[in-house]
Amino acid sequence: MDQSVDKDARLGSGAAQNDHLARRHAARLTSVLGIGFAVLFLVGLAMLNRTPGPRSTDQELASFYASGAQRGIVLSGLYVLPLAAVAFLWFIAALRQWVEMSSRKIDRLLATVQMMSGVGFITLAFAAAGAATIVASSVELANLPVDPDLARQFPLYSRTLLIVFGMRMAAIFVTTTAKLGHEAQLLPRWFVFGSYGVAAALFLVATLNLWLVVVFPLWVLVLNGIIWFHTRTTLQEPEAAASSL
Repeated sequence: MDQSVDKDARLGSGAAQNDHLARRHAARLTSVLGIGFAVLFLVGLAMLNRTPGPRSTDQELASFYASGAQRGIVLSGLYVLPLAAVAFLWFIAALRQWVEMSSRKIDRLLATVQMMSGVGFITLAFAAAGAATIVASSVELANLPVDPDLARQFPLYSRTLLIVFGMRMAAIFVTTTAKLGHEAQLLPRWFVFGSYGVAAALFLVATLNLWLVVVFPLWVLVLNGIIWFHTRTTLQEPEAAASSL
């Protein structure tokens, strides 16, 4: 009888250890993908920020594209920002997996809205990258002359897509993620309430300044720091439970 109880205890301990390792793997994957997205997105924004503004003169536009500076814009629009969007797509999936593995229940409605808002943000980011790259790509890849009006309008259209519409989707993602993490008791209260403030700023602030966009990847970095720390603090749980048997 005692041997049977010991065997069941060992099996239960082994299952708990396996579950813990799976959660650790999901958390670390989420952190790596989230940090990868944030870094790539910030680098891409920094490269796009070199594009002449809508108030630039015809001479300034011609000098910029004649200098070869458009190559950084092409690199950002065709490679860096798309890679950031792909990393964010995987980050969404990994984050949802981690929450589901770490909580007994999950609000399916919130999780669905979170996923859809993330996909909406990715779609708008792709469109914004394409719009920002059109003029630079036409000069770099097709050797076409620069149309000053288009050189002003397409970057402005790109900012409108990313800042006005993309940040609205990002605000919904921030809100739903904070709510899911709070319900699952995975995120600290200060971060949850801070996230609501970030979401309000992203949703309500009316500007075309790229500095507003920086807020979102910085929030993602903080979120993934919390996830990584949460994984480290729960590292010894299965071992402590096994030693008490």
